[in-house]
Amino acid sequence: MMKQKLYLVALLCATLLGVTSCDIVDDDIKNVQTLNGTFTITGSYPDYKLIQDNGTIVYPSASNVSDITDKEGFGNHKRAQFYVNYHPEDVTTENGTNVIRNAELHDGVYLIEQKILTEAEATEAGLLKEDSIYTVKSIDSWFAYGYLTSIITASYTKEEGNIIYPSVNLYAKCTGDNAVTFTLLYNRHKTNGVDFEGTFPYSFDITSFNVPGNDSITVTLEVKDRRPSSIKVARKDFYSHAQ
Repeated sequence: MMKQKLYLVALLCATLLGVTSCDIVDDDIKNVQTLNGTFTITGSYPDYKLIQDNGTIVYPSASNVSDITDKEGFGNHKRAQFYVNYHPEDVTTENGTNVIRNAELHDGVYLIEQKILTEAEATEAGLLKEDSIYTVKSIDSWFAYGYLTSIITASYTKEEGNIIYPSVNLYAKCTGDNAVTFTLLYNRHKTNGVDFEGTFPYSFDITSFNVPGNDSITVTLEVKDRRPSSIKVARKDFYSHAQ
């Protein structure tokens, strides 16, 4: 089990997401700066290399990793949101990339990680039944290092005080060379309980899905009752896990 500083996320306030940097004004830690963002976790305990989705590389100190994970490391988790403290003198630029060493993680949450499905797999699992697909209020998605990350704000249900956790799946189908459509399936498993609104962060490993062609990939994202959106994604962001 992780110490209370790190959590496996079910609900996450959307305001935690983004990338910011600011001075900490506590007199005891002057000249320390902080950033927060979404990272891919590479390496092994206690020597980890964290690669932010904007490319920044963070090396947390071994003692900090030991403390924040109760000497267990990050296990099989590969995606997380971290708040990072660092000193400006520990920042260098290497081959055009910002690198932070001796960093201190002072808070964080794991993202919910899933593999994508094919349309056949989604059909076989009964995920495409109309009565099991619900709308979402908003969705913010981006690609980095072989992951599609989606921050979903949507309704969920509590019944007799217990949260009925929704299921989120993603299936893909090719629509031609260098083109793919992802369909997000949000199932809130609605009961007769009370409705609430929550934010759910998911990171889908998309490296297993082969898109024919050799150019950048046009990705269309479909969500129930929302207008499909399309963006172009570099193949390196579609297939390459950070190392």
